[in-house]
Amino acid sequence: MNKQDWYLNQLGITQYVLRNPSVMKGESAMNIADNVRLIVVSQLVPTDKIFYDILKAIHLTEQDCLILSPSQLIMPIEQVNHVIWFIDQPLPDPWQTSPLLESKAIITTVSLTQLALSPNLKRQLWHNLCQYENHFNA
Repeated sequence: MNKQDWYLNQLGITQYVLRNPSVMKGESAMNIADNVRLIVVSQLVPTDKIFYDILKAIHLTEQDCLILSPSQLIMPIEQVNHVIWFIDQPLPDPWQTSPLLESKAIITTVSLTQLALSPNLKRQLWHNLCQYENHFNA
């Protein structure tokens, strides 16, 4: 412990240490396995029957998906090369104003419970999934 650390400790000041300081320097990287065809961003891991029905309809398995919580999605929109499905989550703030937003394969839906109860929302989701069919079969 150096002198400055000792003084801060004596004053009762808590020091925080970054777990991954390279992220602050813009060196963050997400390693996405080659088999991943769909990134799902959801607060909870989807377990609803409709989720598995959707995966089956687009010929994917759970192993073809990378499921992330919103805090785990650290990639900038420029690095997005997969279909990303936000389930009941807003897009990250920097993404919302990006000029690249329209050119990326991004799907947003309400919760799976609400989706299961609405034929119109399911139809809209299906239309979006069909747009990105070539991403799932790559």
